[in-house]
Amino acid sequence: MVILVRKLSVGIVKLLMFVGLFVLSMRFIHTYPQPMPPEQLQYLFAISRTLGLRDPDDFYLSAVAIVNLIAATVEFKLLMRLWEKCRGTGSTKGPRSGRGWSQ
Repeated sequence: MVILVRKLSVGIVKLLMFVGLFVLSMRFIHTYPQPMPPEQLQYLFAISRTLGLRDPDDFYLSAVAIVNLIAATVEFKLLMRLWEKCRGTGSTKGPRSGRGWSQ
């Protein structure tokens, strides 16, 4: 029972950390307040027309959200690796793990 509660609490903490990283990336990874150059605006309008969207901002906001999701995922994976390395509980695969040499 204790192990289940511990795993659940670790999962909740990881979920909250990922959501926090996603919110931070949404806050800081975007092009606003800088205006887009005219050639990028033409690309935005062309892609929106191709996808059948009336408002180009619909495509822009969804593309920014996808980029932020990818950034948050990469950040989360890097933080998890760093945490495992600091705790010394990294991957046990391969000859450098210390297992299997003196058995």
